[in-house]
Amino acid sequence: MDTCIFCKVISKVEDAYIIYENDYVCCFLDKYPINKGHILVVPKKHYQEFTEVDQNSLAEVMYAAQLISKILEKSLNTDGITVMQNNGVFKDVEHYHMHIIPRFKEDGFSWIEPEIDVSKEEFLSLTNQLREVLDK
Repeated sequence: MDTCIFCKVISKVEDAYIIYENDYVCCFLDKYPINKGHILVVPKKHYQEFTEVDQNSLAEVMYAAQLISKILEKSLNTDGITVMQNNGVFKDVEHYHMHIIPRFKEDGFSWIEPEIDVSKEEFLSLTNQLREVLDK
C-alpha cells in the first residue's frame, strides 16, 4: 500500500533497522520502543487485522516472534519477554504487527488489569454463546 509505513519498510522505501526477514515477514526495531530492543514482527502481505492474516503468514509471524524472543533473551540478558499485538482502534499502524518487547525488572512498563466480577452463570452463558458461533 502506498501510504502504509510498514509496507514502505518492507519494500525498502523507508529506512528501518531490520533484524530478520524471510519471504513472509520482516522484523525490525520499533522506532518508538517501550524498551531497548523492542522489535516489530510484520507480515510482508498487507493486512489490517489479526483475523485477516493468511495461515502461512501467521505461522511465520509466530515462528519469527519465537526466534526474535530467543535472540533478545540471549543478547540483552532480559528478565523476560512480552509478546503482544493490538487490533481495531487499539492499534497504532493500519498493518497487522506483533510487538516483541524485552523486559527488565523495574522497567516501568505495566499491564493494568481492571477488576471485573463474572458470575458462574455469566461464564456459562458466554461459553455457550461462543461455542454456538464456533459451531456455525
